[in-house]
Amino acid sequence: MRTKRGGKTNASRAWAWLLALALALGFWPTSAEAYPWMIRHDYTGCAVCHVDPSGAGLLTDYGRAQSVLLMQMNYGSPYKGDEAPSYANFAFGVPLPDWLLAQVTFRGAEFWVSSTTAATPTTAAITASDQRFLMMLLDARAELKFGIFRAAGSIGWGTTPFTLPAAVWTNQAGTNMLLARDYWVGLQFDDSLLLGIGRINLPYGLRNVEHTAWVRNNTGTDINYSQQSGLFVAFDNGKVRTEVELILGNLNVSPDGYRQRGFSGLVEVPVAERASVGFSALVTRANLTTSSPSPALRQSYGAFSRWAPIEPVVILVEADVFINNTLGSGVIQPNGVSWLQVDWEPIQGLHFAPAIETLTPYGVNGTGVGTWMTIDWFCLPHTELRLDGLYRYQPTPTSSTNTFSFLIQLHVYL
Repeated sequence: MRTKRGGKTNASRAWAWLLALALALGFWPTSAEAYPWMIRHDYTGCAVCHVDPSGAGLLTDYGRAQSVLLMQMNYGSPYKGDEAPSYANFAFGVPLPDWLLAQVTFRGAEFWVSSTTAATPTTAAITASDQRFLMMLLDARAELKFGIFRAAGSIGWGTTPFTLPAAVWTNQAGTNMLLARDYWVGLQFDDSLLLGIGRINLPYGLRNVEHTAWVRNNTGTDINYSQQSGLFVAFDNGKVRTEVELILGNLNVSPDGYRQRGFSGLVEVPVAERASVGFSALVTRANLTTSSPSPALRQSYGAFSRWAPIEPVVILVEADVFINNTLGSGVIQPNGVSWLQVDWEPIQGLHFAPAIETLTPYGVNGTGVGTWMTIDWFCLPHTELRLDGLYRYQPTPTSSTNTFSFLIQLHVYL
């Protein structure tokens, strides 16, 4: 009888784990304003179009103009003129004073996922599936500019526990949350140097929107909820782009022992026309973790590259090694991840973006492989439709999991 009850418990736990995995895979790109493939238009830096110096989030006036001139499908009649049309502005044409930038973003999605864990000598194969609508993003963002002074931030609404690290308020059930993904103040010296303090996206690797990709999720550098508070400096003079943050921890996390402190940074340099190479590093230490009362050291080091051999095609590559170490245990856990994506834009506004990723986790005999197929259509002003299909094979210490996911998204921003 005990064995039977234990078997049911193990099966229930397996189902719960698979559903959690499925839900995690469902939370796909959120802040879709970050497009590293803009290097096809000779943009090696990000700050000219984004308030965040590494891209993503709030657009500048120039960035709004380029979203119409370079990204929106023109249906054979490209916009003619030296300036973007007025509907590129906030709320499709509302003029704002020079000292204010504002943006409201919504992203909703319907997703389907199915996961199968292979049978072992002692357990049968288990299949779990899920389908649901996701309110992925509902954020308002703004920046104030007075002379060299800058103040920026966002406030939003979330309905999933996966965004809990960004929550400043949540109900008791944890099903509704008030989110503040980023907020900071700083000083902007000319167009190349920014000094600031606050909560920002970690400067690391490609600022790609596929935040569930292993290079983003497993290194803890996605733009959905992995922001950290600290002091930061960003520099970009067209010949070198670098950003470093002295991490003081996630102030939304308590007690203090769970907060990670350290640094994160990157440097990227153009190496040819429409080509760049970059390097990243991240090192943090926390006195407590959810799995151990001992201090933990987390390290991640990697390289990335962007290259447009011809204007319609951009190749994005990243490879990282991340190391987890519970201090005092004598055990160092190295892991490896990689990402290769080709973005093909046959006509302006329509993108086909296949990708392949790998994961080599510590303690597992084998390498996980993921294959992505994305169709991204910038169909109307401030509007994007995106289809994502993903297959992942992931080995575990005792078995393996095969996951199929499909996601259709609507993204609109004002």
